[in-house]
Amino acid sequence: MKRTKQHPFRNNLALSLGLTVLLLPIGLMAESPDHAILQSSDSLNYTEVFRAAMERAPERPLGDAYRDQAAAQQNFAGDWLANRPRTTASYWDDQQADNQGMREMEAGVEVDLWRWGQRRDNASLGDQYWQASESWGNYLALKIAGQVRTTLHDLRRTDIAFAQARRALDDTRELLRISETLHNTGSIARSALMQSRGLVLEAEQRLLDSEAALVDAQRNYQIVTGLHLRPSGAFSEERSQRQAIDSGHPLLGFLQDQAKSRQLQAQLARHDSAGNPTLFMGMRRERGSSGEEDIDSLGIAITMPFGGGNYISAKSSAARLAATEAEVRVIQAHRQLQQQLHEVMHQLESNRRSLELSREQQALHRQHWQMAKKAFSLGETDILPAIQALQRYRESRLRYQLTELDQQRLVSEFNQTVGVLP
Repeated sequence: MKRTKQHPFRNNLALSLGLTVLLLPIGLMAESPDHAILQSSDSLNYTEVFRAAMERAPERPLGDAYRDQAAAQQNFAGDWLANRPRTTASYWDDQQADNQGMREMEAGVEVDLWRWGQRRDNASLGDQYWQASESWGNYLALKIAGQVRTTLHDLRRTDIAFAQARRALDDTRELLRISETLHNTGSIARSALMQSRGLVLEAEQRLLDSEAALVDAQRNYQIVTGLHLRPSGAFSEERSQRQAIDSGHPLLGFLQDQAKSRQLQAQLARHDSAGNPTLFMGMRRERGSSGEEDIDSLGIAITMPFGGGNYISAKSSAARLAATEAEVRVIQAHRQLQQQLHEVMHQLESNRRSLELSREQQALHRQHWQMAKKAFSLGETDILPAIQALQRYRESRLRYQLTELDQQRLVSEFNQTVGVLP
């Protein structure tokens, strides 16, 4: 069977078109406004990145709402009255009855007075709201720090994967060039050449996949920070010296302040359920019949609720339940943080050992790949050992870099767990 000789121009044209298709997504990613490649900046530091994320946080208005709540509560506690004053008026006559000219008019003001300790508890609640607003700010800073940490590590991971995919493509292309040279000299069969071309296609697909992941990570960075620049240096941080979860943790501080607020709210619910004393001050004008003169008088009256223990308990039960639930959340959060800390410390130690092994494996597989490539180029072996050596080296190289990155990620997770800002 006669084989058709391929024209060199057609081969070069096909190779050029292939490279153009390969590089096209990269060019599009650079030009698209929605998927622009982030430019590195030497002047931008990670403190500024964190600050930008804080400014962009959707939860930020909650801080103003907490402060408004505290101010309103303190203003209320500073008032002399327990409720708004009410105006009352009444009119009586006997036109529809005996019609003797009897008439009675009354007008006055009714106010609610503070119960004993009620005003003090309202003032304490206002102070507690202020404290909760401060602890909320600390907790929000830690929460946003966690988002920034995750975003930066994800971005770095996709950077590594993309760079490794490009290097893997270069390696497969080098293997293809060797295969073409050997095939042209008749040293290897066409099937070996086809295997080399298949490896290039696989590497090109991996590059496209890693590029898509990189675009997603860059877009997520832009969403979280609102920035179109990224620091040029790699993100890393020192492990905190804290070894336990203490009460100064921002999350626990916020939950504890919330629990204290709920306790004060439960006390106030009992005051409100018991009812407030009412003071009435008014004026009355009256006459017994049409022939009599009007009599004017001033009066004062006090209404004092009493008893009703079951009623008070029932009305305030929801507030007491909310206070208990808030205390339970503090305990649950503390236990959860302790468990997370234990897991992170264990992962740090395990990953440290894995990092040492992956470093040795990468060096070994790199040496093996160089030897297999040389042996194949000299015609001493078939292409299969070279392919296997390349795949093992490529996998070990990526595993080492990702394991090294995981060590930094775990340090960030450790600091996040103990409540330390970057």
